[in-house]
Amino acid sequence: MDTERLLSQGARGTHLLFDRGMIAEAFEQRAEDLRSVVDCELDAIQGALQELLELPDADAGRDFIRGLPRPVQYVLVLLYFELLDGTLRTGSVTLH
Repeated sequence: MDTERLLSQGARGTHLLFDRGMIAEAFEQRAEDLRSVVDCELDAIQGALQELLELPDADAGRDFIRGLPRPVQYVLVLLYFELLDGTLRTGSVTLH
C-alpha cells in the first residue's frame, strides 16, 4: 500500500480507505468505548494494520477494512486521522 499517497490524498480531504459514513460513525464513538476496544483487541488491531499495509492498493484496503469488526474499523479510522494530523503538523506531505 502506498501510504504516502494515502496521506497526500487525505491532506486534500479525500480519504481513500474510509467512506464518509464510516468516518462519521467512528468520531461519534465514546472515547472510553474505543479505549476498551484497544485494550481488548490490541493484537487484532496490530495484525489488521500490518495486513492492511501489505495490501496492493486502497481499493483492496477498503474491502479488507469492511470485513473487520465494526469497533476495530472505528479504531483504524481514528488511528488514520491521528497519523494524518501528525503528518500535516510536521509538514511531511507535499501538497501539489
